[in-house]
Amino acid sequence: MATASSTRTLGAAPQAVWKVIEDPYQMPRWWPGVTRMEAVEGDRFTQVFTTRKGRPVRMDFHLLASEPPWRRCWEQEVTGTPFERVLNESITEVVLEPVDDGTRVTIAQRQKLRGYSRTGGFLLRRATRAKLDEALDGLERICG
Repeated sequence: MATASSTRTLGAAPQAVWKVIEDPYQMPRWWPGVTRMEAVEGDRFTQVFTTRKGRPVRMDFHLLASEPPWRRCWEQEVTGTPFERVLNESITEVVLEPVDDGTRVTIAQRQKLRGYSRTGGFLLRRATRAKLDEALDGLERICG
């Protein structure tokens, strides 16, 4: 299991950060690589990425937990997708904690690799941590 996390303190109230995190349509503004959102319905959404060759790639997700304004957790649906070859599961969790100068935001991603892919867990952790840092950069740009 490859788990990575990143934490940063943002100079914004938890409610302001939560407002961005809880709205799937905001994801292209702060989540790395997302160009648009599709099929946003209740506890489900689809992120659309664009490859280097310009092809769209869709990733479907469903919410596992949403505890306003402190915690939001979602899981990628890998069964029946090309991602199933390398992943058993991929879960992302965002936790907000109020602090004196704003909000401490922790984003963690837990990915359970499948088959031979398990040998690259340390590389996946490093790449995932960089992606989580980019997500925090995005939240910082939006929320301050």
